[in-house]
Amino acid sequence: MSLFKKIRICLWLSAALFLQSCGDNPLGPEQPGEVAIEFFDAIYNQQDLEAAAKLATPQYGRILKSYYTVERVQKVLFNRRYDNVEIEEDNSMSGVSIIESHDDKAYVTLMFDGQYNGERFRDLKKVVMLKQQGKWRVDKLKADVYR
Repeated sequence: MSLFKKIRICLWLSAALFLQSCGDNPLGPEQPGEVAIEFFDAIYNQQDLEAAAKLATPQYGRILKSYYTVERVQKVLFNRRYDNVEIEEDNSMSGVSIIESHDDKAYVTLMFDGQYNGERFRDLKKVVMLKQQGKWRVDKLKADVYR
């Protein structure tokens, strides 16, 4: 193989790697807020307890499953039911811990805006996220100090 062909192959490989790194990588690390939204979407909009349990830590997943249905999780564990809900991360109130030794823990504040039995309800929930085996998982909800 000539030197010219080797250089050309190296340039093509370099360009391909560069272009691949520029695109969105769906297999890349997710942010804690994305996982928290996906978790609550599974509970409230998809009505899928198994999908939610997969996005939780093993201990919290067992707690969720002990309620048997998403309706009971909504009513008893989360103290709020919705027929449909929009969930957004409140970036002004949340963020990853700034202490380096706690880079595996994050607090995410989510805003819920939805309806139940024709009435509109809004709510804020603060979620504790833990990084386990390189993936963010829902660990628990922080207690609401105003209730």
